[in-house]
Amino acid sequence: MKQTIGSILVYAVVIALTSCRQPANENKAQAETKWEKLGPGGGGATYIPTFAYDTPDHFLVRCDMTGSYLTRNGGFSYDQINFANGASSYAYDPNDPNTVYIGGKTLSRSSDGGKTWEQIFPLKKDVKKEMFEGDHGEYSIETTDTTLYNRKNGHIGSIRLDARQPDALYFSMGAAFFYSDDRGKTLKKEQLPQRIDFIYAPTDKGSNSVLVFTSGAVHTFNTTTHTFEHQNLPKEMAPAFSFTGGVVAKGDKTLLYALHHDPKEEIQEEFGHSEVWTSEDLGGHWTRLMNPELINDNVGIKPSYSMIACAENDAEKTYLVTNRYEEKKAGNKMIYWYGAMKTADAGKHWDWVWKGGGGSGQYGVKDGVGVTNLKDAWAEKAFGGEYIRLMDVGVYPKDGNVAVVTDWYRVMKTTDGGKTWNEIYSAPQSDGTFISRGLDVTNAYGVHFDPFDSSHIAISYTDIGYHHSYNGGKSWLRSTEGVPTEWINTCYWMVFDPKVKNKVWSVWSGLHDFPRGKMTRFSGWKSYGKGGVCVSLDGGKTWKPSNEGMGFDSPSTCIVMDPNTPPDQRTLYVSVYGKGVYKSTDDGKTWKLKNNGIGDNTCAFELTLAGNGNLYLTVSPTPMHKDGKNGREFYSGEVYRSTDGAETWTRLKINDGPLFPNGMDYDREHPNRIYLAGWSDLDLADLIGGAVARSTGGNERIKIPGGIFMSEDAGDTWTSIFDEKEYVYDVTVDTYHPGRLYCNTFNQAAYRSDDYGKTWKKIKGYDFHWGQRAIVDPHHPEQIYLTTYGSSLWHGTPETE
Repeated sequence: MKQTIGSILVYAVVIALTSCRQPANENKAQAETKWEKLGPGGGGATYIPTFAYDTPDHFLVRCDMTGSYLTRNGGFSYDQINFANGASSYAYDPNDPNTVYIGGKTLSRSSDGGKTWEQIFPLKKDVKKEMFEGDHGEYSIETTDTTLYNRKNGHIGSIRLDARQPDALYFSMGAAFFYSDDRGKTLKKEQLPQRIDFIYAPTDKGSNSVLVFTSGAVHTFNTTTHTFEHQNLPKEMAPAFSFTGGVVAKGDKTLLYALHHDPKEEIQEEFGHSEVWTSEDLGGHWTRLMNPELINDNVGIKPSYSMIACAENDAEKTYLVTNRYEEKKAGNKMIYWYGAMKTADAGKHWDWVWKGGGGSGQYGVKDGVGVTNLKDAWAEKAFGGEYIRLMDVGVYPKDGNVAVVTDWYRVMKTTDGGKTWNEIYSAPQSDGTFISRGLDVTNAYGVHFDPFDSSHIAISYTDIGYHHSYNGGKSWLRSTEGVPTEWINTCYWMVFDPKVKNKVWSVWSGLHDFPRGKMTRFSGWKSYGKGGVCVSLDGGKTWKPSNEGMGFDSPSTCIVMDPNTPPDQRTLYVSVYGKGVYKSTDDGKTWKLKNNGIGDNTCAFELTLAGNGNLYLTVSPTPMHKDGKNGREFYSGEVYRSTDGAETWTRLKINDGPLFPNGMDYDREHPNRIYLAGWSDLDLADLIGGAVARSTGGNERIKIPGGIFMSEDAGDTWTSIFDEKEYVYDVTVDTYHPGRLYCNTFNQAAYRSDDYGKTWKKIKGYDFHWGQRAIVDPHHPEQIYLTTYGSSLWHGTPETE
């Protein structure tokens, strides 16, 4: 997907929208290097909205792509905080508004409101080894025997600070309960029979108990004797999930809530037939709520509830998330609603406060209605009327009228108990464009430059398609008009014609996240693989499919144009995941498959056209699915070269075993010098799925050399020039600085080399876990863009450590 020979690069004036914070190690000062975040804001799923106790203006949310986002002004803007693997839990200290905790693979604390962070469990000195492993570069650590940390327990779960005891700290990892009387300096651990879901510290100063909830029991921890009493949940209620609790606004009564899926009904993933249970005696007795609206009495089908949350000091106000609430229409037709319900009287009555859908409940099908009481940014226009899953809800502890709900694309806030909601992820502008508030949570594959308009730049995105800016990146507009609905999920790449104003080609797929192995585990994945090529004649404002000969079922991941061919008669090449390489010699009007020499694995991912005319292709590893069935066998990834315009292909030998190649680039001064980025070791389960691996002999580690390889003879021989344990998505040659290379990784770092790859240094200030590629800013050659798998687009100066 690199710029080809003769491409005209132009210039984008990038305006700083928000800064990204880098967690400090052991409370050292933060890095001063600033990176600008670009994009429309939102775009991905967000979770665990968690408020401070002293003000509703301070809260945290996390995205499903590892980033954490902290606001100090109620969501008007955010700072990004990055820990490897992202956060699994947050907690504010009710005794000190400046103390905040983030749990992930480790536990970290900030004592200055989130500006700097210190890892407190395990201590840095107890960490022997840090590892990034697998298809998503999962982070883990090995520790000394002097710590209670055990990585087999997973991640930090619930975190609880005790309003009665300022120095008390409680948290969980799996079924392990940790407690401290001195803010974590010394810790003790107790092992419970099941994974811990929720920890609650009653506020009654006469109480010395902490409640620890698992799916089957309430465990009462005595903070004086450090002993447990255990009480099973009612048989009808277990297993339970999504616990919440608090005290009523007036009085000292404690209310607890929990959800339960009825096991007599079919449960599909997180979709069950749910019940809501409450307790008024600290979990001693539980009662199922039977409100007609709650149990959907009119239809007789229990809704699927996924999350419940109350205001900790206003607990009669509680919010409940549902993603399948069925209603019967004329002719016994079923329609499906999603949204949030709320009670203001401890569960006596429930009302819809967020309601959308009313259609078939299918992704991408606009047969429903949007949310009527929402003042939104770009996402409602883009996706309103479709099925949009709500992900989570958080409530301000002191006022249950203030809450945040999150869904697949956005974060919304109410201050009036759900009567109205406002976006807090993207600021609408008077001209119809949008500016991110710093909450950028989606995958940007590339940034692209209009050769005729220096203020026009575009971003190709997962999940939210194509966005572009006509003011140098100040604000953004989604542009998918004319793209078939079945393709519209992901725009993988695009190319401007350097000689024909406003002509643009783009490639689309209804399946996202290629080349991640999770996308092809299911043997029938190709039947869902829709996609193809679109062309625009108005600079990307509108599109038209241009895929004759390719088919409608061609999820396309890369397009390159030969700039030496005549305008209006361009030669173009497209990689189609699961089919191979297509070529057009008539400006993209018609396409022919060009797989001569390519093996059985046709998961073609990226094409690179070098300055000497050589064409290179990377093919991703994928399950074989023999006879159309899931199985243990898989194809290795491959690298191919064509010297005759894709008419024939030659496989290049990089190594002797399996390979997972990703991106390639070439040296403009010496086009036979080429670079290849690749993924490192995988688990077999990463490719074929855990269930299939277990049922066919067990999981195993596939040894794969990752990092970067270099060839100086057009691909005939190769040398490793970067750590083979690194998961490198792409490598970029800086055409303005001879010898300079960049790479971005899934190892929470990007790197720069100034000597053709002999030595590498980490780039300052950038610390996002899942990185993609670096793209040199053609207007400011001392700066670069970094595309990410979950944090949109970063722009800044690549200073090195």
